[in-house]
Amino acid sequence: MHHFVFNIILIIRQKYTRIQTSLLKQFTPSGDQSGMLEFIQVQKNYGAQRVLDIPHFRLPNGLYWLQGPNGAGKTTLLRIIAGIERFKGDIRLQGHSLQKEPVNYRRLVNWADAEPLYPGFLSGADLLSFYRQLLKPETGQIERLCDRLRIGSWLNTRAATWSSGMTKKISLFLALLGRPALALLDEPFITLDEAGVRELSGLIGEYHRHYGTTFLLTSHQEMGLQVPHHIRINEKSIELIP
Repeated sequence: MHHFVFNIILIIRQKYTRIQTSLLKQFTPSGDQSGMLEFIQVQKNYGAQRVLDIPHFRLPNGLYWLQGPNGAGKTTLLRIIAGIERFKGDIRLQGHSLQKEPVNYRRLVNWADAEPLYPGFLSGADLLSFYRQLLKPETGQIERLCDRLRIGSWLNTRAATWSSGMTKKISLFLALLGRPALALLDEPFITLDEAGVRELSGLIGEYHRHYGTTFLLTSHQEMGLQVPHHIRINEKSIELIP
């Protein structure tokens, strides 16, 4: 009798595993699993209000457009993934836990705010000096990015003198230093001119192809590049858009 029950349980478990695997293949985009971003019981409250509640979700390596209405929690989610917003649960990137291995995790992630602010007395060169020590850019990368984003002529000026577009370019420049496994860009195209939009679009594609960088972008406008995977915040959780 015990042997019969055990066999029934084993068969049910095997069928459940096959169904679970099939669903994962159906609803998860293809990509390099080594770049997997995984959410585990992620919850975020502001006071008594629950704004995010993600039981479990996985994103393989890829280019993702995070969508949702104003106030849905897109920026909050990016800040959580970046490790600068406290939350309950855990997030893993390439197997590194944000809660248990915060230093190793954060080394893999670069972040650019939608509306970056820097102390007015700091210059772009000051910021670069700090980020260079952290991100260890390869030889020639700084010069290439300065040329592509057209910031070299005013990199030594102070933040207090920058326009919103210049400030945005510095933020993106710093987010593209090194070889991030994951780059989080919140509204990356706002305040950029047409040339800036084209260059940033090209850089995103190049980083993904050459470095395997996963990009998670938010935008309320159409982007100047093909983003194959769309995800949205719905009912405080996240889901893939078919």
